Amino acid sequence: METVFLVGYYGVGKSVLGKILASRKNLKLLDTNVCIEEKEGKKINSIIRENGIEYFRSLEKYIIQNKIIHEMIISTGATLVSSEECRHIIKKTGRVIYLKSDVQNVYNNLKDNYSEFLNNNFSLFTVENDLNKYKPYYEELENYSIYVDGKNIDELVSEVLAIYNFMNKAKCHIYI
Repeated sequence: METVFLVGYYGVGKSVLGKILASRKNLKLLDTNVCIEEKEGKKINSIIRENGIEYFRSLEKYIIQNKIIHEMIISTGATLVSSEECRHIIKKTGRVIYLKSDVQNVYNNLKDNYSEFLNNNFSLFTVENDLNKYKPYYEELENYSIYVDGKNIDELVSEVLAIYNFMNKAKCHIYI
């Protein structure tokens, strides 16, 4: 069995799908953001506000370097992929499912919960710019991708499970 990384921007469902996949496949789950919050004893937005983005990125690197075991599900934070070192670890450690969403849907998913990640400068324009900044990293890492827009959780779980089952039989790119 493979170690599986779920990557994508904020609000695309990495944490929810990671929990379900880990449960259904009886695997350990590592949600990098949850792990960081537990380590620091505070929420991500507080960590960034109090210590800065570089400190937060150092925590992401620590988690990805020290907490991965073989055969687990890893839900990554949206920005973890910006580190070349983290991308290298991901590539050599497992397979990647990229959860994709268009800008408008991301914006709608985030507008009530995540504006602080964008320094309270929250608009469709800032979300688009931020998403476009990380998109090349997600695409560099992806072995498989799923468009999440317009799908309910059951449909997404079915797709993720199908990819997981397939990836343990073959090594190729598929797009759903």
